[in-house]
Amino acid sequence: MTTDCAGDEKPLGDEMQSVERRTPPPIDRWLRVTMGVLIAAAAAYLLFRLRFVLLTVALATMLAYALLPFVELVARIRVASRPLPRILATLAVFVIVTAIVTGAFRIAARPVAAESSRFAQSAQLYRDRVSAFLTNTRASVRRGLPPPAQVKLDQAFDQAGTLIVNAVGRMLQAMARWLTHVVELVLIPILAFYFLVDLPSLSRELLEFLPPSWRDPVRRAGRHADRIVAGYVRGQLLLMLISGVVVSVGLAVLGEPFPLLLGIVAGLTRAIPVVGPVMGSIPIVGVTLLQSPNTAVAVLIFFIVLQIVETQIILPHVIGHELRLHAPTILLALLIGNALFGFMGMFLAPPAAAFVKSLGEIAEGAGSEPGARGADVKAARVAAARS
Repeated sequence: MTTDCAGDEKPLGDEMQSVERRTPPPIDRWLRVTMGVLIAAAAAYLLFRLRFVLLTVALATMLAYALLPFVELVARIRVASRPLPRILATLAVFVIVTAIVTGAFRIAARPVAAESSRFAQSAQLYRDRVSAFLTNTRASVRRGLPPPAQVKLDQAFDQAGTLIVNAVGRMLQAMARWLTHVVELVLIPILAFYFLVDLPSLSRELLEFLPPSWRDPVRRAGRHADRIVAGYVRGQLLLMLISGVVVSVGLAVLGEPFPLLLGIVAGLTRAIPVVGPVMGSIPIVGVTLLQSPNTAVAVLIFFIVLQIVETQIILPHVIGHELRLHAPTILLALLIGNALFGFMGMFLAPPAAAFVKSLGEIAEGAGSEPGARGADVKAARVAAARS
């Protein structure tokens, strides 16, 4: 009996010693944490310095995803009993898309330019109306306030005007910075062309750079990213087109004098999920309010109905549920994207956050399998010891 007990206690002692050997001392743990923080900070700094390069590659990838279905459709055409080469299919799609965009631009350029000219002529009138409204509002509010509160009110109005001017200035500076990166802008369609031509071989070559044990997880992550980015990009482009057309037609019916110009604003701001429709509706309702309060109320109701229809009917069918992100998560991703890359970062932030979430799910699933196998082995060892 004593021999059996001694035999049972020996493996337990060995196991405790092995656990102690595996547990790193506190200094090693702090060193690892410090190194991890330093590496993360260096990676963040590198990403910030290379933000325009990364943004160029991301936009080229987005364009490639948008044109990929058309390239695959054209590549199915058979010439002399052979499928059309992928490079010719890609070239044909680029030529057709360029012709369509050029024709649409030539058709819409003249009326949009006319509306822009009328809006520029009316800008001074709108500025005077806004200034008069703010002056009257300040005067009416000041009447019922004591002198110290009046000083605070004047400071608040001055600060509000300064913030608005600074915000407009930052937007113009961001646009000017993008105009200085002409090379990156030209490289976007060129990179997209090569991505579409070499996509099958490119994915295989990238996998060959990785160790064999990494290839299956990276392949699964790539499939997740493909589904997320493809659904998001094509859905957002379609929603931008729908929003621009519907808003232009709706404003024209309601008697707004700048339907095309404001429709373009609504379509471009729709590129940002969650907050984009609100960002686009505020200036449109504000411009309409300067012309006619009754029309402004009708435009506001129109935007509310459009948002409900888009959220409940159009959005689930166009984009689906590939992102699987809650609204607070999307808003946080938008703030981070805006801080790093500006307006385009806000467009790219939601699919990036969804991809990071999918990577976590893949890692969790991969980690649970070895854990389950380890539990099974441990249970088998316990059963053998009892027997």
